[in-house]
Amino acid sequence: MTEPIPAAPAIPLRRRGPMLGLLVIPGVLYCLAPVIADRIEPRIFGIPFLIFYLLAVTALTGPLVALVARFDPAYRAGAEEFVPADENDGVREDLS
Repeated sequence: MTEPIPAAPAIPLRRRGPMLGLLVIPGVLYCLAPVIADRIEPRIFGIPFLIFYLLAVTALTGPLVALVARFDPAYRAGAEEFVPADENDGVREDLS
């Protein structure tokens, strides 16, 4: 059996923060739905504006997540996730 390819070293969240911050956008858009789209008229493609707004935000969430993953340095490098709780006095334990 072949040995697994070792993962790149973990990248701290502070280096990944600007890109991961974009993932807040869909949540904010969903929270703003009652303020922005709280009406039935105008109807777009025969559906109320609120439903159209929610469908549009949902459809834009997938490409946004793909964009963030593409430009996230840890994702591109195949690095393992950085979880501070996994460190034990500087000694890392391999659970695999």
